[in-house]
Amino acid sequence: MSAYETLATRLDGGHVIILDGAVGTQLQEMGVPIYHTAWAATALQSHPATVQLMHELYVKAGVDIITTNTYASARHNLEPLGLGDLTGELNRRAVLLARAARDGAARDRPVLIAGSISNFGMTTGGEDLASLRQRSRFTDEQFQANLREQAELLLEAGVDFLLAESTGTNTHRKWVSDACKATGAPFWVGFKVRREPGDVTVRTGYLSQDRLSDVLDDVMSHGGSVLSIFHSSVDDTTAALEIARQKWRGPLGAYPDAERKDYMSPTRDRTVENKIAPAQFAERARAWVESGVQIIGGCCGYGLPYIRPLRDALPKAIASPRGRSA
Repeated sequence: MSAYETLATRLDGGHVIILDGAVGTQLQEMGVPIYHTAWAATALQSHPATVQLMHELYVKAGVDIITTNTYASARHNLEPLGLGDLTGELNRRAVLLARAARDGAARDRPVLIAGSISNFGMTTGGEDLASLRQRSRFTDEQFQANLREQAELLLEAGVDFLLAESTGTNTHRKWVSDACKATGAPFWVGFKVRREPGDVTVRTGYLSQDRLSDVLDDVMSHGGSVLSIFHSSVDDTTAALEIARQKWRGPLGAYPDAERKDYMSPTRDRTVENKIAPAQFAERARAWVESGVQIIGGCCGYGLPYIRPLRDALPKAIASPRGRSA
């Protein structure tokens, strides 16, 4: 039985699985610079020892899954920085660093490696896809080919499964899922959601007007064995999970972000604090588990201090497993 098949069996049995926390912002906290086009991917070239140490610290914090530092390491992320020719090298290195960390720090228990793939770089800030196309050399077909290339690289290097993490349009979300599905490997799907001030409607991505309730079935028809709400505020995550529970029968995950506005600065503003403390985060996570969510972790801003308490704070299993996970 493969490592992922063992994980799927645990999910089928209702076990609670702890995912790691923030990757990019955790690396920032450890002194790694962030670049707009490639987020934290350049650390694979400039700070490999720090990347490996970050993974080791998450393993020692008790997580079941560590995520490769590849959220923004597709060819279209690296090429603007003159690193396009290193696309293969850096994606393989990301996996090897995660494997070295796991093998060194998780000697007595299984820890899986998830390969992150996203639409990062296909839109920039408030720009829509059309305006980006006007100044980008990448066509729709090239973006999709880049995603497929990255998925294949990660699997060849040894990840156990893939994370399809899209914060963009519904089209982007399906591109990312399709790239993962084409490999034949298991993958999980992440939805970034938001609610506008004064509006209770749960929408997807940063700019899309699509309602989660309207697009969820469409996206999940492209594959994926777990549905997660990620990179969203804690409150918006809770609202989205209510919708997901009604429309998705399989396992659910949650790894929210801290709503910080200084993520893209070269060095984060150390005077800005998260809205909730680690203990409060653990309380919210426990409520999600009690409502049937099986995978808990963190995204931007919720790093090691937020992940360390989870192993002791969360129930070991949910009351009623939701369905087949593979």
